[in-house]
Amino acid sequence: MKIRNTLLLLIPVLLLACTALKPVGKLTDKELVDRYYKTDLNLYMVKRAASKSNPSSYSGVSGGTGSGYSSKDAEKIKKIEDKLLIMKQEMNRRGYMP
Repeated sequence: MKIRNTLLLLIPVLLLACTALKPVGKLTDKELVDRYYKTDLNLYMVKRAASKSNPSSYSGVSGGTGSGYSSKDAEKIKKIEDKLLIMKQEMNRRGYMP
């Protein structure tokens, strides 16, 4: 019974991992554009939440020392911006303008 329950939990996780961890180069054009805009929205939401948590020091500019974001928020923003850069390069290579 434990094996069955374990398998029932692992199958959806493995399916999600197989689809979510697909390299950017192997995505179809539609999947790439959808993932780009989803990541862009995620970046916006992280910046918005960070600015709401500390509105007095928010300057509207990401990164750097004058950004007003905490180090944890700045690290999240940098990771997301790096992902966006990779996807933007792939979209440009395919002839799209994000």
